Amino acid sequence: MSQSNSCLFLRVRVFITVPQYIPAATALVVLYFHRATFWDPRFTDETIAFLQLASRNASSQEIPITVYTPIDANKEKLGVYFHGGGWVIGSRKSHQTIVNTIADATKTIWISVEYRLAPEHKYPVWLDDCCDVTQYIIQNKTNFGVNETAKIGVAGDSAGGMIASSVARTIEGIDFQILIYAGLDITRETPSYNEFTHQMYVLTPELMDWLKEHAFETSQDLKDPRISALHNTSLQDVPPCLFIVAELDALRDGSLEYQKLLEKAGVQTKLLVVKGVIHGYFSLPGIFPQAVAESINTIQDFMASI
Repeated sequence: MSQSNSCLFLRVRVFITVPQYIPAATALVVLYFHRATFWDPRFTDETIAFLQLASRNASSQEIPITVYTPIDANKEKLGVYFHGGGWVIGSRKSHQTIVNTIADATKTIWISVEYRLAPEHKYPVWLDDCCDVTQYIIQNKTNFGVNETAKIGVAGDSAGGMIASSVARTIEGIDFQILIYAGLDITRETPSYNEFTHQMYVLTPELMDWLKEHAFETSQDLKDPRISALHNTSLQDVPPCLFIVAELDALRDGSLEYQKLLEKAGVQTKLLVVKGVIHGYFSLPGIFPQAVAESINTIQDFMASI
């Protein structure tokens, strides 16, 4: 355990194990039910639930995390962070500075997740990793230094923001979410995709298509409500959400549209549109100090309100 600035860095290995009541399944059975597009209509709900769980947990996987614990940390809140990188690149190390900064600024324990990446691990592997780790943290929150009643939130930038939004809709027990220029319109239906096509904006529609090609098995996956936030119709149980949006970003309008959907569903939201910046600014505080500082201040205020 080493001290850097005002944070203590704790590196913890999490091992998600298969529940003991699931018997060993043959590889062929697991493979079939992992890829199955239909079920025998005679299956009971219990049979379907069993087979789905068995296929997801056919092999256990270690998922490394980094725990950022500030001095005098608030024990009433804990955040889980998913890094960006188009589901293909990025890591805890690439986002170490920014997660450390958030932890320092909010005096909150934050956990950064090293989920598996495409193309070796395509959807749903990386999303399931994040759901599994989040569920583990919720069930074992006191092991990470917070109280039993602590509120748990999720956050992420870009692809990590998309993951955070999906986890917030999927896992019970999430109390807040912070989505930083998140990819919420994966099907490219919003106008900002047509506005920011030049390479000077970094994340072009062509680059987005390349990332999707490597992260998903088929185009049908993109219409899955777990992936495309705008395709969800039942959002009333989604936790309060802070949207941080880059003004000059192809992903901008996806966030703006999702905020409208949450507001319509009665969900508490807050929106910050950072003027004059492009996609990716948040993980580059040395290049965009003012924009990152504005974003961090907004995160502070939002978390104080939860």
